[in-house]
Parts: sequence; C-alpha cells; structure tokens
Amino acid sequence: MLTDLEQKVVNWLRQAKVANMRHLQQQFQISHMTVVRALRKFGYYTSYNHNAGYYVLQDVPSFDDWGLWSYRDIRFSRYRSLPETIVALVEKAPAGLTVRELEERLQSKVANLVSRLVSEGRVQDERLLGRQVVYLAGDPEVRGSQLQQRRQLLQESAARRRTELPPGCSATEVIEILRAMILTSDDHPDRLARRLQAEQVTTSQVRRVLDHYALEKKRRP
Repeated sequence: MLTDLEQKVVNWLRQAKVANMRHLQQQFQISHMTVVRALRKFGYYTSYNHNAGYYVLQDVPSFDDWGLWSYRDIRFSRYRSLPETIVALVEKAPAGLTVRELEERLQSKVANLVSRLVSEGRVQDERLLGRQVVYLAGDPEVRGSQLQQRRQLLQESAARRRTELPPGCSATEVIEILRAMILTSDDHPDRLARRLQAEQVTTSQVRRVLDHYALEKKRRP
C-alpha cells in the first residue's frame, strides 16, 4: 500500500506523464530510494533510450502492435529493456528484420547490440543476396518461415525494380548507359559519364543506374 507521500509522487508523475529521477526528487525534496519505492509499489516502465533515465507509470502507455510507445522523443517498450525489445520484435516479424528496419522502428541505434544478441544465440543472422543481413528468430521453425518470406519479398522487390526506371533517368538515358557499359570494360561512373557527354548523361545518373540494377562491370585482367 502506498504511503501519502508515495501517492503524491504517483499522482504527480501521472500528471506529468513522463519524468526523470531528478524531476521527481526535486518536486518533493525526497531521496532516490523514496521515489524508487513509490514506483515499485505502483508499477512503472523506464525508457529504452536516454540511458533508461525516464519513468512512466505502468498504466499510462498505450503500446502499439509492436509493444512500443513514445512521449516526444522518449521511447518505452512493453518488453522494458532494449535487448529484450529487439529479440521480441525479431521474433514477431513475419520476415525477420534488418538493422535498418529495427532502427527505423525503434528510432535508436542497435547495430552493436544486435551483433551481441547474435553472439549470445538469442537471434540468428542470415546473409541474403550477398549483401543484405536479416535477423531471425532463434526457434528453427519460426526462422524457416521468416527466411522463406524474406526471400519472397526480395524476389518481388527485384522484379519490380527490373520493370521500373531509376529515379531521375529516362528510358533513353538508361539504354545509353547500359550500351556504354557493354562497349567498354570501364564501369567508373565519372568516365562513363564523360563518354556519354553528347547524350547529356551525368555521373549521378550513371550511379543511379548501377545501383538500381545492382550492376558491376567485370574488369579485364
């Protein structure tokens, strides 16, 4: 049962919504342990960013389908810590998650932490198409399903890219760039652009074509 002072701490935090330890201590001129006792009795979450420095009462967050909730730039998770959140999100994702996808969803840098979770065996990594690394669940059955769906997504994405033009390039410019690549052993964007000066092709357009179609000219020995 909360004491009168502890109830005041809880009531103030509910009104403030989110606060750090310094705010709570200064508001009531109380010790760190008094704040901790009040929060433990009622129940709370700490932020997974800002070095776990912010607190919210357990019944305040409206977590989304991924178990995440934010207040301004302060972020909380149903799974509490960032490592536990990463594991949960990877397990929930139908096609696994890349570092970029995790960071976009969590709005936090996680590359080093994900590597540690792989070394601990809590998530698995798989390299696809030689470049993309996707992180998958530890359970073999779930991992197999995720891997199958990720490969299907990549195949569908590749098929779409083949039928789309690179941004900022016309069909004629793409044809001229590809033709120049066929006729020369050089794939350097600057030099290819110089060869195509008459067609007013720029270096950035050459780079877009190479990236869009994942092209790499095989150089002569």
